[in-house]
Amino acid sequence: MKRFFTLVVAMVAIATTASAQFQIGVEAGLNVNFPSSFDNATLKQTVDPKNSLGWFAGLKAKYQFAMGLGVDGAVLFSQLKNDMGQSSKELQSIAVPINLRYQIGLGKLASIYLAAGPQWSVNIGDHDWSWSDVSNANNLVNDYYEVATKKHNISANLGAGVILMKHLQVGFTYNIPLTKNGEMIYREPTIDNLGRTTYEEYSENWKNNTWQIRAAYFF
Repeated sequence: MKRFFTLVVAMVAIATTASAQFQIGVEAGLNVNFPSSFDNATLKQTVDPKNSLGWFAGLKAKYQFAMGLGVDGAVLFSQLKNDMGQSSKELQSIAVPINLRYQIGLGKLASIYLAAGPQWSVNIGDHDWSWSDVSNANNLVNDYYEVATKKHNISANLGAGVILMKHLQVGFTYNIPLTKNGEMIYREPTIDNLGRTTYEEYSENWKNNTWQIRAAYFF
């Protein structure tokens, strides 16, 4: 019985090794950003985040095991526009997604895949920016806005797509933030009867939910 068990384990190991496939390639695609709206009523009235487009590109690798299971990973330069309604900033980051994947063959020419896993992103561009606009009828004081983005954040990817001719992969991914992307601060000025200016401050965190359309070519 022991010999039989050892033989089965050895056969599974040999089959897994023989069917494992490693490929490396390049990947690029579009970011479609959907920033979360603010819950604070004052911030809702003054700042209205907008949806925006961006892009990403980099290197990708995948390792396919037996029974359709595999993993993939990438190192991507990602550009994303943060549009807060009254001001916007192009944000750059290095994104490192790592996914567990399941691949289903549709014949010799095509297959479909499902993928899910974590992503770690590091901001490499501007982290903070601010602006002001005139809100007082006498042009004496300004509203003041400040955006502070996090230096890094963690998110989760859920994706699916098709593989053609074992080399071209086309799919989509929904990126769900697990940590906040930044903080919005709004300072609203008021002038008292003595002409003194005071500020009421409101702040709230926000997250970037992102749809990605992606294409990769494996050599």
